[in-house]
Amino acid sequence: MFPRLLISAVLFFATCAGALAQGGGLPQELQNNTRRMQGDQITFCLDEQSVGAPFDHAVGMAIASALLLNAKFTRAPSGFGLDAQGYFDELQIVMANECDVLLGVSLQPNFPYPEWASPTRAYAQVPFVLAVTDPSYNKLSDIPKDKTLGTALGSIGEYAFITYNQQLPEAERWRRLPYADAKLMVQRLKDGTLGGIILWGPSLGRAVGGDPAKAGIRVIDTAPVAQSFVLVGALVSSRDAFLRSQVDSAISSLAADGTIQQLLDQFGYQGKPGPQ
Repeated sequence: MFPRLLISAVLFFATCAGALAQGGGLPQELQNNTRRMQGDQITFCLDEQSVGAPFDHAVGMAIASALLLNAKFTRAPSGFGLDAQGYFDELQIVMANECDVLLGVSLQPNFPYPEWASPTRAYAQVPFVLAVTDPSYNKLSDIPKDKTLGTALGSIGEYAFITYNQQLPEAERWRRLPYADAKLMVQRLKDGTLGGIILWGPSLGRAVGGDPAKAGIRVIDTAPVAQSFVLVGALVSSRDAFLRSQVDSAISSLAADGTIQQLLDQFGYQGKPGPQ
């Protein structure tokens, strides 16, 4: 998928509405229009290099178990640029020919999904976090205005911060530097270049190689900026309405019985199950 500091298909979808609107149909010879005989198996597409892949993989295993099916995983398209050129064509081919469910998708409200794809309900809400090293900071408003803040480029966390910051008088605004590399952003936080950084929680965990606290980094309240969440879910083919209903039911049961929360805790993610 595109920049790896973002979540699998997550923020990719948030940047690609134009590509969707302009996309044309694929030649029929590239698509298998028959239904695969799956038997007792469900096949998930997953970008194994994406930030949220281990968590999404575990969720896929749990969904399959809830449906009394065996889980199989195959490669999702990845490595595309920010313009998403060619991505949806390749994804359509893969979903028509190789897999049933694409995991790790940001379920953006009112997003124009392609007509061949149908989003499931969200299985998790995972927040953007504000990370600092200074022990005197407990919330965003504690960070002096002469400090520079780093933000994850193109993210909804960055957008929420920009919206708030632009409402302040110019003399009272923080200076902001956008970053496309979470590890570099963490490095600049630790060397004092940045007073705080705003990025997706799993991206912070990957950048520090585990628990941020062990790297001398604290996660603090984003107030007065409301915390931004990514609603993580999946896509299925629009022709598989029954499958989508079954996946939605499985996600609902996994949220209700605590499985999703257990997986969030297991991977060290802040967050909670998707909304009911």
